[in-house]
Amino acid sequence: MGNEKLTSLGKSILEALSDVVFAVDANYNFIYVTPSCYHITGYTADEFLNGQVKIKNLVHPSDYWRILRENYQAFKTGSVPRVSEFRIIKKDGTVRWINIYWTMVKDEDGTIRYIQGVMHDITDKKIGEEKLQKSLNELKILQSFSSELSSAMTIDDVAKAIYDHIIQLLPVEGFFVDIYDEMTEQLKGLVHVYSIQGRRVMISYPNYRFNVRSHQIWVSLIHDKKPTYVKYSGRDIPAPFNLFIEETNQEGYLLSAPMLSRGKVFGVMTIQTKVINNIEEYIPLLEHIANQSAIAFEKVRYFTELQESEKSLRQAYEELKKVHQQLILTEKTRILGQLAGGIVHNLSNFLSAILGRVQLLKSKVSDESLLKDIELIEKASQNAGKIISQLREFSKPRTHVNLVPIDVADIIEDALEITKSKWKDEAELKGIKYEIIKDFPEDRLMAITNRSELREVLVNLIINAIEAMPGGGKLTLGIYNVNGEKVAIYIADTGVGINPEIMSRIFEPFFTTKSEYGTGLGLSIAYDIIKSHNGEIFVESELGKGSKFTIVLPASQQRVSDAIKKTTLQESPRKLTILIVEDDESVFYLLQDIFTNLGYRVLPAEDGKKALEYIQTEKFDIAIIDIGLPDISGWEVSKAIKQKNAQIPVVILTGWGLNISEEEMKRKGADYIISKPFELDGLLLVVDTAVQSIKR
Repeated sequence: MGNEKLTSLGKSILEALSDVVFAVDANYNFIYVTPSCYHITGYTADEFLNGQVKIKNLVHPSDYWRILRENYQAFKTGSVPRVSEFRIIKKDGTVRWINIYWTMVKDEDGTIRYIQGVMHDITDKKIGEEKLQKSLNELKILQSFSSELSSAMTIDDVAKAIYDHIIQLLPVEGFFVDIYDEMTEQLKGLVHVYSIQGRRVMISYPNYRFNVRSHQIWVSLIHDKKPTYVKYSGRDIPAPFNLFIEETNQEGYLLSAPMLSRGKVFGVMTIQTKVINNIEEYIPLLEHIANQSAIAFEKVRYFTELQESEKSLRQAYEELKKVHQQLILTEKTRILGQLAGGIVHNLSNFLSAILGRVQLLKSKVSDESLLKDIELIEKASQNAGKIISQLREFSKPRTHVNLVPIDVADIIEDALEITKSKWKDEAELKGIKYEIIKDFPEDRLMAITNRSELREVLVNLIINAIEAMPGGGKLTLGIYNVNGEKVAIYIADTGVGINPEIMSRIFEPFFTTKSEYGTGLGLSIAYDIIKSHNGEIFVESELGKGSKFTIVLPASQQRVSDAIKKTTLQESPRKLTILIVEDDESVFYLLQDIFTNLGYRVLPAEDGKKALEYIQTEKFDIAIIDIGLPDISGWEVSKAIKQKNAQIPVVILTGWGLNISEEEMKRKGADYIISKPFELDGLLLVVDTAVQSIKR
């Protein structure tokens, strides 16, 4: 190059390249450049060679001094960087990324004559890298967002998680979350974050409601479930955001997305942004954030309702205990029955809806972190159900229970898990050790019993056994067959034993040896439960050596695997119709969702009058009836059904502790009775049994 002559072939090859081949001298003057320089820089080869293109004007200001230093060092030291990446400014003012592969040409004595390079346009590569890095950053932020949502337990926790992450992903001036009420077709404020004089302010539960038909943006979001955006400027801001967004001459967008949970619209999330270009690019991110937030808000709502319900139950239970301590035995029974009966009936409805909804949600969620939270809520609901069960037993003993084949070993495992904090966690804190021994046969034995009630008896006996061994000891739980007709369960401890003088009284109500903190109801309730299961309970004890409680129940010939198959209700090959008579709205909608999802046609009746109309005008295959209807008794409805068609199975729902025999139940037109609060598996098992009994 310079005075050197290129062959015509070599020159034609260089000039045919899309990359730019060039050479500069020690004064940074171009002494050779191929015509392809025009496509990359916008300057012609003549402009480069005539000195019209200055390095300072060509290289981007942010990169100029770095490139200058590299070239200075090259001429000074004789060492040139192999490759450089930097930006240039084309003649038309646009910015392009290039890389240059450098080589150095020296004389025979080692003097540097010039530096030559090959310039390649890498703008598209850089854009691709920036997009990839942006996607990776977004993914990292979304993973952090999901993690924080899974641990959020309050509305403020969820709102903070949204705020902390949404500002990293979207150009947000403010955001708004509103809950949708399907019954009234209204949106009501849940949480708002907006700007006041440059400061962001968060408000929980802003006090307003507005109809979704007040603006087309809400109609599109709620009914079409499609994200949408509206441009605003000055006073053109849709309600209710005109209350929060300052009137300015600046333009911006309100970008909104429906918050979907299990296919339904939970609410709407809206962001305020002053971005006016490419607003559609932000829609997928907002949709993802909105849907994740909907699940988190719904979880918090369930958990809050459950906490309030459980708090009410505990307060009611404590009040009942105070009343119980002040009255003589007969007066106690009467007053506790009146108080507990009303409380149990109302709270059973509340907890049935919460527990049922949680178990429905559990069957539809696959995210492991959310499942863990849902299972905690389910566990707390079941604990609240136990408190209701205790209140019901205070009220009056039940003579009717749903008895089905149950795997006995499975119930014992449940009872051990429930009491684990007693025999393991608390014991370890005190430096005490309990040895748990399971004496189970290889063949799993099944008894005709009720899962929740038998579990309650076993939990009570395990706790009593642990308390009888304050310094630690051995607890043995065993199962054995009795002549093929009965199943025996025993719980043996190595504790202090029972004084023979009080042995005959341990199953009496209100008899206790636990001073002020014992109710004296545990063993008496256990005795009544086992008797109602057509079983027996015995005790053997020796002072200083321990006690052994044995429960004997009717055996089932059914195998465990067969029972497992029956615990899930399968959709019928033909469409069945079910009459649901329930005046409590939350329980009714729960039942309707359950059976609609299973393929049933549901006939809804909120009172006895509507149910009687259906009996005369509609055909149905099965009925579920609440006893406590507002106009007539549920028993009257069940009798009317049997008079119309005695083959229709009738399932009675009740929040009261019923004193009713099997014979009386049949006489009143009922085939099955389910006590509230019920668990989903138990309900499905009873309905499945009823469906199988229908005569085709």
